[in-house]
Amino acid sequence: MPAKKLDPSASVAALLGTKVRRLREAAGLTQQELGDRVFVSHTRIAKVELATDPPGRRLTEQLDEALNAGSALNELWPHLSHSPYPDFSQRFMALQASASTIHEFCQVVPGLLQTEAYARAMLRAGQVYGDWDLEESVAARVDRQAILDRDDAPWLWTILDEAALYRTVGKRTTMREQLAHLVKMAERDRICLRICPRGRVDPAAMSGSMTTLTGRDGSRSVYLEGIRSGALSEDAEDVLRHTVVFDRLTANALDPGKSAELISKVMEETYSCAST
Repeated sequence: MPAKKLDPSASVAALLGTKVRRLREAAGLTQQELGDRVFVSHTRIAKVELATDPPGRRLTEQLDEALNAGSALNELWPHLSHSPYPDFSQRFMALQASASTIHEFCQVVPGLLQTEAYARAMLRAGQVYGDWDLEESVAARVDRQAILDRDDAPWLWTILDEAALYRTVGKRTTMREQLAHLVKMAERDRICLRICPRGRVDPAAMSGSMTTLTGRDGSRSVYLEGIRSGALSEDAEDVLRHTVVFDRLTANALDPGKSAELISKVMEETYSCAST
């Protein structure tokens, strides 16, 4: 009987289980052989791979080491536990944490580049759609940004709708601080930030944010997020379609230097101290 195939986008547990199975098969190991290496039964490995009984932290660490996963499994484990993020985004967060390359188009400043004050203002506004602990959510969002400080930080390619620079989130001082932060972050070697001028945003990208992720194992996925919903797909055709949209946005966007100049100009002219 062929092995049951999981949809890795169904849950974080399913994503982790799928990765364990793929890594095990790539290593030429049976479930029994892998179990022997991490001191559990073959049925325990089967339950991990089927996402019916996700591993604890210790077993995850053992599997990561035994399968030479390069921390890909370890980085997924925290997302198996409680998260302040809505269910529809938890799987995306897990993939993002282990990505080698991130391409994103956003109509507001993306989470990885938000200041704490901007994140707090965004999340406070979003509480109209649900009840959650604001400070816990802010802390979780800021914590996500740690991936940009790793030695093996992902390559981040961000295209930001110009309108986001003028869309006041929080106070004017919040926006000034946020725009200054964008300029500073854009100076990093692994971050490319470009602004897509108003009127040049591809219609296919107007419904919300769009992110394509490339994992360290070469796997690719696309995540689309609206106000209260999100959709993650690892379908090759879906990824290709949205890669084409991102390429069109790139063609229409200002180059990194002109983008930084525009951000600085808006910061001084729209959010100057005098107008605070």
